[in-house]
Amino acid sequence: MRPDLMGRYRNCLKLNWRMLGHLLAGRLLSGKEVAAGYDRLAAGYAENWLSRLRPVTEEMFALLPEQVAGNILDLGCGTGFTTAELERRYPATPVRAVDISAGMVAEAERLCRRSNFTVGDMLEFLWEEPDGCAGLIVSAWALGYSDPPRLIREAARVLSRGGDLVFVVNTRETLPAVFHAFRRTMARFPERTGCALFPKFPKGGAELAAMLAKAGFRIGFAREAAFDVAPPEGVPVLEWLLKTGILAGFDAVLPLGRDAEVDGYFTRELEQCGLPLAHHYVMMAAVKTAD
Repeated sequence: MRPDLMGRYRNCLKLNWRMLGHLLAGRLLSGKEVAAGYDRLAAGYAENWLSRLRPVTEEMFALLPEQVAGNILDLGCGTGFTTAELERRYPATPVRAVDISAGMVAEAERLCRRSNFTVGDMLEFLWEEPDGCAGLIVSAWALGYSDPPRLIREAARVLSRGGDLVFVVNTRETLPAVFHAFRRTMARFPERTGCALFPKFPKGGAELAAMLAKAGFRIGFAREAAFDVAPPEGVPVLEWLLKTGILAGFDAVLPLGRDAEVDGYFTRELEQCGLPLAHHYVMMAAVKTAD
């Protein structure tokens, strides 16, 4: 075997042992680390990342129903862009929003005057909601930070019959260049990883469609697509990524932005891999048809 391949093989073995050690010690990437990551970038999130998501998010707004019977819930509200649109469209209907990041919620509260906000996990938030209380549940770019199958089941419980679930979520294959570089950097520096992670982002539309059907939804709209993203001209790509939320929480797994050697290796892998900086997503609208 070539020496470079042998070295990579050894590093992969070391990484597997390191991840097993993290797992046995209970060191798993948690919502606390993700929240802390978003807290750090909340003030600049709209400029650095939401501006790129905005066109697709606005396409999701076109899927919202004309009328809603029951409360409206916004899961993973971030800085309140979607929440503000819900306030505008449904001025007489209560809107309740949740996000795991206190920093993001603080930004949302400055933007939205009528909604009620909660800082917390979106699945735990749903657990506290009574059966059939909501007429509409919306989520923009957030379901993958929770547990999608369980979240969809809870959404079905909380929605009244005929209620709508509308969401857009990035898939597991999003930004292949970034996560290729991340995996390669973990394998190169296994001893510098701080915890293990098990991403829960959905594989794609077929997987989500199966979850929805099992939970008693009828899908009215589904689209799987991608769009290219890039840092502003003259801004180093890692510096920009760390401001977008793309790596929120992942910087607890690797010391990105805090270790020059790790940063340099990650950047070289990102630039040399030949993979695109393309954001893959699924957008869906579904109606609850079963009690």
